[in-house]
Amino acid sequence: MNRLKSAITIVTLTSATVAFGQKDVETSYFVTPVQGEINIDGHQVLYSLPANSLMVSLKIEKTVKAKGPYAQYAEKYLNITTGITDETSITYSIENLKVERQSQPDTSQLYAINFIGFDNLPMVQLNADGTILACNCQRPIEGYKPAKPQNCVEPDAQPINFFDMGVKPFIIDAEEEESEEDSVEVKKPKMQQPVVTTEEENAAAAAAFIRKIRKRRLKLVAGMAEETNPVDGKALKLMIQQLDQLEAEYLNLFVGKSAKYVYTQSVMVMPNGTDDAEQITLGYFSKQNGFSAKQDPKRGDSYPIIMKINTLSSSPKVSIKEVDTSSKSSSSIKYGLYHRIPGTVSVSIDCDGLLHHTSQWTIAQKGMVVPMPSEYLTNHKYSIEFDAETGALKRITGN
Repeated sequence: MNRLKSAITIVTLTSATVAFGQKDVETSYFVTPVQGEINIDGHQVLYSLPANSLMVSLKIEKTVKAKGPYAQYAEKYLNITTGITDETSITYSIENLKVERQSQPDTSQLYAINFIGFDNLPMVQLNADGTILACNCQRPIEGYKPAKPQNCVEPDAQPINFFDMGVKPFIIDAEEEESEEDSVEVKKPKMQQPVVTTEEENAAAAAAFIRKIRKRRLKLVAGMAEETNPVDGKALKLMIQQLDQLEAEYLNLFVGKSAKYVYTQSVMVMPNGTDDAEQITLGYFSKQNGFSAKQDPKRGDSYPIIMKINTLSSSPKVSIKEVDTSSKSSSSIKYGLYHRIPGTVSVSIDCDGLLHHTSQWTIAQKGMVVPMPSEYLTNHKYSIEFDAETGALKRITGN
C-alpha cells in the first residue's frame, strides 16, 4: 500500500513539474530592430532588408586612325576629297550607357526574430546573404544574385602599318657587256638594279592599279571576261569579294586606316535614403583620353559624368509605437516581420551638356520600413512573400 502511495505521489509531482515547466516556456514570437550591439542567447534568428544600388555601365569605343602615305595625292589621282584621314590620332566616344538596379543587404536594417518554444516555429526563407524572402511559404522563393561589375582594362592600340606601297617591283634588267678575253661569246647573268622612284610616282602606280581592279570587277559582273571557262555563282561571288578587299587595301594608302576597340567601365552608386535630390559625379570623360575616375588638373578637355537622382513619390511620415500606453501598466509592443515600402526615383545622366540616359527606378531605401502583426509569424495558414530586390511586401496568400 505504501509503495502504491509513493508511486502516485511521484507521478503527481512529475505532472505538476511538467505543467509548471510548460507554463514557464509559453510560446512567444516577435521581431525587434537590431540597434548597436545585440546579445545572442539562442532564441533569435537574424535577417536583413535589402538596399538598392545603381550600376552604370559605360560602353566606350576607342578609335585609332592612321594617315595614309599617299593622302596628299588622293584628289589628284583618284578624285577623292572626303573621308581622308589627315593625321594619326586616338579618340574615344561613349557608344552606349546602361543602368541596372542591384541589391545587397542594408547593414542599417538588421532585425532579430525572437522566439521562445518550438511548437510553431516560423518557416523563414532568406537569400544567400541573409535578406528576407518569405515566411511560412510552402514553395521555394528565388532570390537575387550579387552584382558583377564589368571593369575592363582599356585595350592597347596595335600599330597600324601599310605594307604594300605600290604594285610594281620598280626594277630594270642590266646586262653586262660581252667579255673580250674569251673568243666564245658568253653572257653573264642579269643583274637587277632598283630604280629609285619618287613618292608621287608610287602613288600614281597604286592609283592606276585601283582603276585596273575596278575595270576587272566590271567585266566580271557584266560577263565580259575573256576566260575560256566563264565563272558564275559562288566562284564569281568569291572573285568579286577578293577584288573588293584588294581595292580597299590600296585605297587605304590614300584615305588612311582605322581600328576600333570596345570596352566597358562600370560604376556602382548607392542612393541615400534621406535626400530627395542627389547629384553624383560618376567620373570624367575626355575624347582624347577616355574615362577616368578622377579628374586630371593638367588636362582641360575632360568633362564630369553627372548622375541626378530625384525622388518622385515621397512616403508619409510614419511613427511606430514602441510602448503600449493604452493600459495603466505600459508595456512594449511586439511586432512581426519588418518590410519595406520602396520609393520611386528618376535618374538622368549627362556629360558635357549632352543627356545620355533617363529612367525611373524603385529604390528600397528611398521609402520607409513598417512592421507586420506578430501573429503572422506563427500562423501557418498564411504564406507571406517579399520582393527579393526591394524587401517590399509582395503577397499574402492562404496555404
